[in-house]
Amino acid sequence: SDVNRGTVKNEQTKGDVEYEALYSEGKLDQLEVELEKDDGAEYEVVYDASGKILSAEYETDDGEIYFDGSIWRDESGKEVSGPDLSFMTQYFYDYELEPMSYPRNTMGLAGLPLRELYPNLTNRWYHIVPIDLTQEGTFYYRTVASNIFYVAYCTVTIKDGKVTVDYVIPEGTFYVEKQCMAWFTSIEEITTDFLENPVSSFRYGKPVDIREELKGQDIALLFMCNRVSYQVPLNLSGTFLSRFYTTGDEMRVYRQQLQTLLDKMGK
Repeated sequence: SDVNRGTVKNEQTKGDVEYEALYSEGKLDQLEVELEKDDGAEYEVVYDASGKILSAEYETDDGEIYFDGSIWRDESGKEVSGPDLSFMTQYFYDYELEPMSYPRNTMGLAGLPLRELYPNLTNRWYHIVPIDLTQEGTFYYRTVASNIFYVAYCTVTIKDGKVTVDYVIPEGTFYVEKQCMAWFTSIEEITTDFLENPVSSFRYGKPVDIREELKGQDIALLFMCNRVSYQVPLNLSGTFLSRFYTTGDEMRVYRQQLQTLLDKMGK
């Protein structure tokens, strides 16, 4: 599954305290705590995983001073006296990783966004993936939840004139509540009514006859729209889903490849 066990930032707020935690390989690596007191003084303290203060900032109307783990300095670098930060320790120990829930969201393919290619069809973040049906084998396509996180992948197996679609999901708090997978042999087959309520007779894991059901097309469009509920991180061990970004060289090249297939399909 497409989970992130590297360094991940998690932000959350509890009352008047803001936390920014860095996890590495599923374990807390660093915690930043921000607090504004009733008198207007602002504290920003960074701890390591054991609760040791690595750095701090203290700001009042008189200015801002900085703690480097041993001494306080002003903005010019001059050593100054600063506040006792021992009271901030309670906020470090009060911190608990609280997953964020995403109930009844959409899980689909990472591909070509319909709302960008055909804005008159839909304003939803549904993607399509042109599939070359002439190449036998099993091919893997990444899936995305909420247009925010990579989930895992979809498998497309082409063999003996049939194509079978299936998918996997990550371990943890991730549930599929409704499934929809569809094939289209042209863009014109995709309607606004369908995209408002995606329902299809195609089924995951059931082979589709390319000649009979997909008109013998060399290229067809694959669509996925599952309804899922999940949380991030997936568990209290700090297993996060990887973020989905539409920018970057890898995604740009991938979409260019898909667009080339889509253009060939229309000729």
